[in-house]
Amino acid sequence: MDGKGLFIAGSDMNAGKTTLSLGLISWLEENISGRVSFMKPLGQKTMLFDGESVGEDTFLVSNSLGLDMPLQHTAPFTMSSGMAQQYLSEGRPSDLEKRIRKAFRYLRSHSDLVVVEGTGHPGVGSVFDLCNARVAGIMDIPVLMVLDGGIGKTIDRFTLCSSLFREYSIPILGVVINRVLQDRMEKVKEYLDPWFRRMGIPVFGYIPFVNSLARPSIGMLGRELGFQADEYRGSGPGSSAEGFITGFGSTSEILKEIGDSPRSALLLSSHREEVLDAILARRLSGSLAEGPGAIVLCGGPPQGDPRVADGCRQLGIPLYGTSRSAGDSVSILNRRIFKVEPGESIKIGEIVRTIKSSVNLQAVIDALATCPSVPGRGAEKPVSRLRSWFSRIFRGR
Repeated sequence: MDGKGLFIAGSDMNAGKTTLSLGLISWLEENISGRVSFMKPLGQKTMLFDGESVGEDTFLVSNSLGLDMPLQHTAPFTMSSGMAQQYLSEGRPSDLEKRIRKAFRYLRSHSDLVVVEGTGHPGVGSVFDLCNARVAGIMDIPVLMVLDGGIGKTIDRFTLCSSLFREYSIPILGVVINRVLQDRMEKVKEYLDPWFRRMGIPVFGYIPFVNSLARPSIGMLGRELGFQADEYRGSGPGSSAEGFITGFGSTSEILKEIGDSPRSALLLSSHREEVLDAILARRLSGSLAEGPGAIVLCGGPPQGDPRVADGCRQLGIPLYGTSRSAGDSVSILNRRIFKVEPGESIKIGEIVRTIKSSVNLQAVIDALATCPSVPGRGAEKPVSRLRSWFSRIFRGR
């Protein structure tokens, strides 16, 4: 490819594009002698860093993997509220394609390979005349598509999403199937492998569903429910709590859940003093070895004796409070899909290991080396030159 890049597209939001990007870039840094950069041309979510608004996914990948590239090039455009209406009514901003092209050229000139992450499903960005397929065409790079695991829905989503890339004559390098349930893995492979083979589309890997990667961190819970997770009233390792369990059952049922998931945060009504007493008593006696990872008291501060806060502090159980009721809190969290965030080093490490063990990344790069340019979008490099380039940057070749 003339672009020296790879476009990671997803069948929808939260399909696993950032997850695959993390694993791929980490593997490339270990296996090539050249430099790898990352780019997200169209961002949807932002965060503040050093007083500046930056794209969440761009910051996550760059910060987690130590990529040193200017944010104005790795995230040239971030969509914000009201911008679509402004573009449709006034045509502003009018330089979006120029921004993206300039940013990609900069990254391409400062690295040997640019991993470009798409946004949402392939049609996202159409309101700005910049759907994912058009962006890939601007850069003259092929697409690796991430699809949610299943059988019928996976085939249906691929058929729908690939059609837009084919309309723009963008080569589809292959697919990766994400979040496949372990007990369905062999059955999914049995049906998908021959179907994609008939379509001439390589399947580079099947990523299993890993429950721990889907669990929200305590920081995420705090943002959703309105408490400051970095100012907990407790000490010890509890601040690393992941996921949550609900305190709607009997005391014995809740204690069993804590025993089964000791790292999870317990969402509990502030009026359930008998549960709090039981947790503290069991922990102090040793009959409950560990957990919960944190306690979130819902519906107001704990009632009665301040010994609850003192006991949690002594045991190293972070204690938080939210004004939302337990029912409302659980309802809010159950509607959310939680993604990994910067700073979650344990989870990021697990993601990288999962991708490396589940996806044939060497086959992805081999396929990229022989992929032709997009017809009509610049001079096509001979395959032999591309093979020479990959041979140069790969160690030991």
